[in-house]
Amino acid sequence: MESKNSAVLNVVSEQKDISSILKDKAKDLDRSSVCSESTFDNDNSLVQSPSIESFSTIQDIENLSELNMDEDTDLYVKIDNPEKHLETLETYITFRISTRVARIEFTSHEYVVRRRYNDFLWLRQKLLECHPFSIIPPLPAKHSLMGQLDRYSKDFILLRMKFLNLFLNRICSHPILSCNEHFKLFLTANHIEFAAHKRKSSSSSSSNGIIPVNQVISSHSALKTTNIEFDKTKSYLSTLTDKLSSIERISYRINKERQDLISDINNFYPIFTMWSANEPELAVTLENISHAIERSTAAQGALVHSYPNTMTNPIKDFLQYIEVVQETLRKRESYQSAYECSLEELNKRHGEKDKLLAMSQNPSQSSGSFTLWKQPSNDDKLEKLGTHIPQLLKKVESSQDSLEMANECLRSDLEYWQQEKLRCVKKILLDFVTKQIHFYEASVNAWEYVTNEISKENVASHRANSSTK
Repeated sequence: MESKNSAVLNVVSEQKDISSILKDKAKDLDRSSVCSESTFDNDNSLVQSPSIESFSTIQDIENLSELNMDEDTDLYVKIDNPEKHLETLETYITFRISTRVARIEFTSHEYVVRRRYNDFLWLRQKLLECHPFSIIPPLPAKHSLMGQLDRYSKDFILLRMKFLNLFLNRICSHPILSCNEHFKLFLTANHIEFAAHKRKSSSSSSSNGIIPVNQVISSHSALKTTNIEFDKTKSYLSTLTDKLSSIERISYRINKERQDLISDINNFYPIFTMWSANEPELAVTLENISHAIERSTAAQGALVHSYPNTMTNPIKDFLQYIEVVQETLRKRESYQSAYECSLEELNKRHGEKDKLLAMSQNPSQSSGSFTLWKQPSNDDKLEKLGTHIPQLLKKVESSQDSLEMANECLRSDLEYWQQEKLRCVKKILLDFVTKQIHFYEASVNAWEYVTNEISKENVASHRANSSTK
């Protein structure tokens, strides 16, 4: 055990600069093997490090770097180096998580651990339990049944790694979630300690000082009072969802039409090449046109190929983020419904008490019809209400406190989410625009070359005719 721990410490001490790790492919692969040996050697699993061609190409790592925060922040996290693990009953992928931190609650400044997708699911569930009214960022969805056969492909692994990276960086930038004790252990604990913590935390329920969400009414009736601020947010989220869905749907249709166009053009430009063989005088011009069409088609093909990463996946991720906000708003409404129900019950009991007191002061009103069964007297009812009303009052006060706490927490998180929304939507649109510009620039350059060559031929032909005359 001491040799294993010393191996982990050696890995951490050697990695003094995370940014150099991400840029140096050789060190990246060497240290990943050391980390995997020290972390997973008790798993009875066969670790298969992916080859450079399968996962860890430099270009892919550079593409992921755009998701990371400023390296000067006090909590910097990077996910890379996926590894495939083969066990008797399952096969799974783990990712290396490198952390650089400058906070006093951490005992070291650098950590390197490996986590699998189920560990991320556990972390998000714990964050939901500890912070029920914080907007917990979404995780990438699990593979579908049809996609299960391809879940170990390079494209799937890199896409999952990209959005897991985004998930962690959103937590790191959150002022409350980044201080969560479960998150700290997720980033720092070795494999054995982390597994023990997961078993311990799953057997004990978290206490966060407010009514657990699962004890709140799940399907509440229409609220009697409305909160204008949160109602506006709900309406805005619904509109934003519709707009983003429309953009994704229309852009998908355009992209599909471009795919069909590329398929047709690929059968079109070779015609000019064959034509040039039969037209010696037009051969150069026809070949230039063929090359221009081919270059323009290649640029359009690159645009079509980049569409999933530019539009589809980012929009779907952010739509998941909107669903998280909407779910958090519904939880707040459940707390409001619980408060209103308890307040209504309290008012009802107060009304019964006032009625009984009035009947006690006017005995003539309390005479009722004859019955064989002995009815409780007014004094008995008042005594029962005298015990029940203080309990209801305490419940109302507790529900009101929980609702106010939920309102403040959600209000603060919505401000943070608005900033994240602006950044994400702006990036999606700018990436889309940039790809379009690159395509049109490549297409224009291809055809400008053709027109320049034709102009040169015309000038040369004109000069030849003038000299002849």
